[in-house]
Amino acid sequence: VELDGQVTKDGFTFKATVPVYPEVTLGQYKGLSAPKAEVKVTAADVNKRLEELAERNTRLVSVERPIETGDVAVIDYKGVDNGVPFDGGSAENYSLEIGSGSFVPGFEDQLIGMKAGDENDINITFPEDYHAELAGKAVVFHVKINEVKAKDVPAMDDEFAKDVSEFDTLKELKADLKKKITEEREASAKQAVEDELMRQVAENITCDVPQAMVDTQ
Repeated sequence: VELDGQVTKDGFTFKATVPVYPEVTLGQYKGLSAPKAEVKVTAADVNKRLEELAERNTRLVSVERPIETGDVAVIDYKGVDNGVPFDGGSAENYSLEIGSGSFVPGFEDQLIGMKAGDENDINITFPEDYHAELAGKAVVFHVKINEVKAKDVPAMDDEFAKDVSEFDTLKELKADLKKKITEEREASAKQAVEDELMRQVAENITCDVPQAMVDTQ
């Protein structure tokens, strides 16, 4: 903004310079082409989707046996660093899936073989890239197992199909899943073609973009 002349009792005049949206010149945008991926849906694809359905409908049941990988252990734990408890190092009735990798490396593995009612001290060394207070430190966790739960995965049969869908048979459910997967992949392949065509259109556009637009973006 620049003043134009003097300020008087009647006001003043100013001149402002502003960037404007640029003129866009299209290049070639007709007759462009892009390859479309061939859509295939295999039995393995359908089975994977079925397994996902089964996983969502899996129940946890209490078991009277030692912990195995894949089980969920309900535990109390308390961590100490040279005998001193540290922040975030303790909890009660915490549900931990064994093998999920959600705890410090080595913690879950040392629970395998323990059963409800067992208590044990577990030695853990935190990774060097852990947060600063505990990085690289060797600590001890006292762990008590309150309960062991195993996954009860439903059988892949007609009853399963009735439970998770509007279909009466597993065959019908599989056919519907194959149809849906095909539609999803067709839509994805179509979108990929459109994206590639728009990329080509953009490459053929000439436009002097003002720095202000770049800065704002």
